[in-house]
Amino acid sequence: METQHWIFSDLQFGQAGSDGGTLARAVDDILGEGIKLDSAWLLGDIAYGPNPEIMHRAAEEIPAQMERLGVAVYYVMGNHEMDHLRGEGRVLFPLHAQARANPRWHAAAVDEFYFTENFGGTLVVFMGDHAAKDGSWLVSHGGPSDAGVYPHTAGAYAALRKKIIEHGGPVVTASHYALDGGGQRPSELLDALLPLPANVMLHVHGHAHIGDTIWNKDNPWRRNNPIRDSAVRQINISAMEEERSPGSHSAVLTLGPQGPERLRIRCSGEKRWVEDYAFPLTAD
Repeated sequence: METQHWIFSDLQFGQAGSDGGTLARAVDDILGEGIKLDSAWLLGDIAYGPNPEIMHRAAEEIPAQMERLGVAVYYVMGNHEMDHLRGEGRVLFPLHAQARANPRWHAAAVDEFYFTENFGGTLVVFMGDHAAKDGSWLVSHGGPSDAGVYPHTAGAYAALRKKIIEHGGPVVTASHYALDGGGQRPSELLDALLPLPANVMLHVHGHAHIGDTIWNKDNPWRRNNPIRDSAVRQINISAMEEERSPGSHSAVLTLGPQGPERLRIRCSGEKRWVEDYAFPLTAD
């Protein structure tokens, strides 16, 4: 049985060129395509900056738009979810709090670095930024603020790698960040998963906004990238925002009995499919 999953990141609500209307238009576009979705994956950076008002507005408007899809939502945090804690020293994650309270939403505990879901035999490992419940440490841009107190040792990441291997069937990893080896703006913490186990068939990520020649200046338009010491590829699905990544982009991933079968990149601003990847993925 096939399942289909809408994936987006980097809405960055509150940044110029990104507001509730950006997501509403993207949802309109996806619904207009008549795609039967089984879930939606939000891979971080839902808001921009430390402004509590913007964070709370995002936490109201994003669930309202997701509700229109009528599917389960899987959410990981990115570096901009940490803006208020980094800037003001106060723990404030309103969308994450809603995700943990809403039975249709799924997210790791605020201080955990991953959670998993099984879609028809394909294990999906969701990995995001995280923080101490008391704010004493945080992970942002793929690294801890204080390595001396960060609780997830190399052994914790090794245990996740073992869990992936023991699943036996196909695995997809999904994170705010790329993996090292050619992915744009990768996470150092995720190096502990490399080389990826042989049953990992795809990594999807955001963070490195397509078309952003300032922060993603190395190959800013390349979505399909290698992973160090691995034959598998990773795809940059960003970005939903419309300023640094003109057009508002997202992805639809089709999973089948043997794992990923197809991944399409949608430009909602232009109402067209701009990339179409078949599996197994090869270099462009």
